[in-house]
Amino acid sequence: MSSKGLKPAIARPSARESLAAADAVAQQAGLPPASLSPRPPSSAPAAPPPAPTEEELVQVNIRVRRALGDQLADRARAEGTTQKVLMCRALAAAGFDVHPEDLRATPAPRRRGSS
Repeated sequence: MSSKGLKPAIARPSARESLAAADAVAQQAGLPPASLSPRPPSSAPAAPPPAPTEEELVQVNIRVRRALGDQLADRARAEGTTQKVLMCRALAAAGFDVHPEDLRATPAPRRRGSS
């Protein structure tokens, strides 16, 4: 491997060595000693996580022909909205249950530069 010009890998400390180092730092800082305490076995089944107050957002990517992509971009620019809003409107018109927030354009992201 050294023929490729890579640096040799250093040995990683074991868990015991890492714990000993953390304990030494804790003692110097006047903190209680570092330790790894085993978790007690749970007799009750784990409770499900609380339901989010808001629906989770996911990303949907589609690939379309350039002509359609250009039409979407041109229409969105002309209407002062986003391509996402245009597509969500079309999905709502086709009978899909679209969240009202997805039908609203979000503010344009801030870009670096002078313009």
